[in-house]
Amino acid sequence: MSYYQNPKGSSGFYQPSSQFAFPQGSMSFQGASSTSANGADSLGISPDPLPSGLFNALSTKGYPHEPPLLEEIGINFAHVITKTRIVCNPVSSRNILSDEILGDSDLAGPLIFFLLFGLFLLLAGKVHFGYIYGVALFGTVSLHNLSKFMGNNESGSPAKLQFFNTASVLGYCFLPLCFLSLIGVFLSLDNTLGYALGAIFVAWSTWSSSAFFNSLLQLHDARALIAYPLLIFYTVFALMAIFV
Repeated sequence: MSYYQNPKGSSGFYQPSSQFAFPQGSMSFQGASSTSANGADSLGISPDPLPSGLFNALSTKGYPHEPPLLEEIGINFAHVITKTRIVCNPVSSRNILSDEILGDSDLAGPLIFFLLFGLFLLLAGKVHFGYIYGVALFGTVSLHNLSKFMGNNESGSPAKLQFFNTASVLGYCFLPLCFLSLIGVFLSLDNTLGYALGAIFVAWSTWSSSAFFNSLLQLHDARALIAYPLLIFYTVFALMAIFV
């Protein structure tokens, strides 16, 4: 213990100033604690709790401010439903295509549609899964390269077109051919009625996909030009459902 001499000459104990006082038993400054008793941090913001319950524990839900796990890995059910509705209504498809829909490269819907197409062919006694995915891959690569050459160079659209965008568009517009293969489970398509139905569903897929590519590539009065290779692409799958 130290002493000091006051101005009057008397001695006494040294008393430090209150501004240098520290709380006893603590090595931190007052108010520097990262969390408080109610769980809030130093800024007074409490973290959002995880949802409780058995179903929430088994689901893909995280914190309330975070997107669902399926959206983080690229599966957005809202976009899947929206694109499916656009394909099912090809007449007004060009007027409801937004940049968000055009820029989405979701492949969940195409995989489901190709699996359904192969499943319906299997129920009709035709096992062609290898042909389906082989033609789909070869056709997607060919149409992607062709579409990039046909794009509007002034607007820079070829840079916007990615391979998975092409695959997504071709896969979603494949939905009408799933209806054709479903009909083939109950009826024989190797007749005049089957040829007519095949032509209708191929035209349906071609019209829907050409609307997507026409907006994505920013083409003007060139929908028939982009529709010709798409017509050939979807005709191959229709021939699988009818003859093979």
